[in-house]
Amino acid sequence: MLRTILVPLDGSRLAERALEYATAIAVPTAARLILMRTVAETEARHAAERYLNDTAFGLRQRGFDCDTATPVGSAADWIVAEAESREVDLVAMSTHGRTGPGRWLFGSIAESVVASCQVPVLVGRAWQPIRRAPLLTQRPTLLVPLDGSAFAESALWPACRLADDLGGELVLLRVEARATDVLRDEFGRTIAYLDQQDKQARELAADYLNRAANGVRTQWPGLPVHTDTRLGTPAACIAEAAISTQAAMVFMATHGRTGLQRTVMGSVAGQVLEHGTTPLVLLRPAAAATAASGQPSAGSASHAAAYAG
Repeated sequence: MLRTILVPLDGSRLAERALEYATAIAVPTAARLILMRTVAETEARHAAERYLNDTAFGLRQRGFDCDTATPVGSAADWIVAEAESREVDLVAMSTHGRTGPGRWLFGSIAESVVASCQVPVLVGRAWQPIRRAPLLTQRPTLLVPLDGSAFAESALWPACRLADDLGGELVLLRVEARATDVLRDEFGRTIAYLDQQDKQARELAADYLNRAANGVRTQWPGLPVHTDTRLGTPAACIAEAAISTQAAMVFMATHGRTGLQRTVMGSVAGQVLEHGTTPLVLLRPAAAATAASGQPSAGSASHAAAYAG
């Protein structure tokens, strides 16, 4: 059950965009909102408290349960600490993309939080229009890209819980690369043409997704779940599927192999956030592994985690 959402703010309208998503999620779940603003020194706390209290007052007037926090120190460190100490279920925040389109998230607070946070992080794009409406539909859709690996599947069960809390539905997506050359045997004889390879890839992907969907239906019998198979590059197909399914969110795991300051940069998740338009919920490996502990896997763990950074 989603009970608490942490919303880091810095006083800017760009950061406040995350409130649009947090309040949309809080409508069906009745989740408590924790508004947080860190300050570099104690002397600045009074102004931060006044800003948060004014913001919280407006939200309470609209019927939301709201609390505030104004710690002194590093924003990223305190966001992670507050999420843990207050047993937060979701962090909702914006990323500014101030460093340009080629390095949209590099060095940002959002990236550091995704790298360290134990709970899912909903990251909105400050440079794009707010897409709050899909979250407020009677049955919002969560898109979950899977690639057959246990790692990618670790995001599935947290997504199920969130979809269930929202009264929504899941679309499980698998993207396979298009064939680029005919398949030949050791003697150079043609075994399969491009269209035959693409057809087989789709069939294998569909079989895998059906197994994953059946696992979801077993664990969450009341949760509607659908499947979608596509051929192409993962990031582009994920972004296209999010639009065609009218997804409210894309929910996926991200590796963080390149270190704290490059957690998402260069990964498929990063590409989806940079070029897509749908809010992205990211779950880091340790948190994903914990959340998925004990749950069955629909695919092979040996498959490369192509959808993660």
